[in-house]
Amino acid sequence: MVAPMDVLLSNTEKPQPDILFISKERINIITEMNIKGAPDLVVEILSPSTAANDRTDKSRMYYRHGVREYWIVDPDIQCIEIYVSGETNWNLYQAFNVNEVLTSPLFPGLEIIMKEVFIID
Repeated sequence: MVAPMDVLLSNTEKPQPDILFISKERINIITEMNIKGAPDLVVEILSPSTAANDRTDKSRMYYRHGVREYWIVDPDIQCIEIYVSGETNWNLYQAFNVNEVLTSPLFPGLEIIMKEVFIID
């Protein structure tokens, strides 16, 4: 799913992630109007106006509500950082640059060629 889609994490926390994924086992949190609960995966694409919030407040909110994996896409440096939920905070799983193939602990077997994400000639 892609934005705009409200994700109701609480009465006051209703973010609209850039990209989100919900596993078929949890499909019941998807309603016609919004998502009622934490997605399994949230992807935020940084921009100058959102980068600080995506890395701090939104990141903490997603962790607190049980998002399992959080990806931060930085188009300026052509990098994707994958964070996994740890005991008390996010743990950096790995950062992938444009010359690598992204893999994810949440999606065994998934391989994303980073050059195709950032459209490098």
